[in-house]
Amino acid sequence: MQRPTIKTIAQETGLSIATVSKALKGSPQVRPETRAIIEAAAERVGYQLNMHGVQLRTGKTYQVAAIMTAPGPKQHEWEGVEYAQLLSGISWALEDSPYRVALYAVRNFEESLEAIRQIVSLKKADGIIISGTRADDPRVEIMQENDFPFVTYGTTVHNAPHAYVDADNEQMIRKSMTRLIERGHRRIALINPMQDLSYAIVRLNAYRLALEAAGLPFDPALVAHGRLTPAFGRESVLTMADFTDPPTAYICANEASALGAFSGFHERGLVHGRDAVINATDDLNVSQYFAPPITTYFLPIHEPSEMLGRYILRRMDGEPCENLQTLIMPKLIERCDDRLIRQA
Repeated sequence: MQRPTIKTIAQETGLSIATVSKALKGSPQVRPETRAIIEAAAERVGYQLNMHGVQLRTGKTYQVAAIMTAPGPKQHEWEGVEYAQLLSGISWALEDSPYRVALYAVRNFEESLEAIRQIVSLKKADGIIISGTRADDPRVEIMQENDFPFVTYGTTVHNAPHAYVDADNEQMIRKSMTRLIERGHRRIALINPMQDLSYAIVRLNAYRLALEAAGLPFDPALVAHGRLTPAFGRESVLTMADFTDPPTAYICANEASALGAFSGFHERGLVHGRDAVINATDDLNVSQYFAPPITTYFLPIHEPSEMLGRYILRRMDGEPCENLQTLIMPKLIERCDDRLIRQA
């Protein structure tokens, strides 16, 4: 029995060989309903796409490199969203295309930079997705100089325009600050990511502007930058709670640091809602199980991760990066009023 070919499927469906070929390669030029007919016919006749042959003919790898920082064997602290959650959403978005994700697990920024140099120079993938963007990111510069398709999870400040997906950090912090100020807070701490990360800069700028708009002074002692672990959140509270005029509210960049902040409250004998409050942004909605549950801005991780997958497909197909730039506003989940109830 002869092995089924693209021509077999074309005869089966009455469609052209060119249309069948494009559909099987996941081309967006083929309408979804047409692709469904072709895929159903391919399954009926037992057709299997010879990816090795396609790669030889097209020069494509049909791989998307996802460069993610993975915790090392000696890192035991939870840092919120892990690369596996991002990878799952990206893979889901690529499922109906011929592309598959190739994970490049790196330990730090320098390793990710070297991985990108190799992927771009040796053409190990057809597109790249990176996270942990910096304000002026040399990885972005390398990919742009080589006209290599990519999407970033996070914005940059100084690089030329590029495709990205991110949470709207500016609006999140501005709204968080406005809400807490309206509830009487005047000393608000910002537990922020590492200073060299782009979203740390965006969050700090929004924090300062919110204070200025409310006529409140900026106190640099109320801003902490670091790896967003429970240990970091705890250390920040232990330090700031000893100030002569301590914060009455803490905005934590993720739930891991917020969990640590609760530990700091316990250590210092602070009661949430009486002495100070904790809010958080980002992550997995674990904060609904904190005692008490805290107010957060929540963005289900599948939304940005699936969008990253869709955007890299469109970027590899030649769509301009200006069409592929999205800030997603997370949902406010108000679990506490967050006004302080002072005891007489």
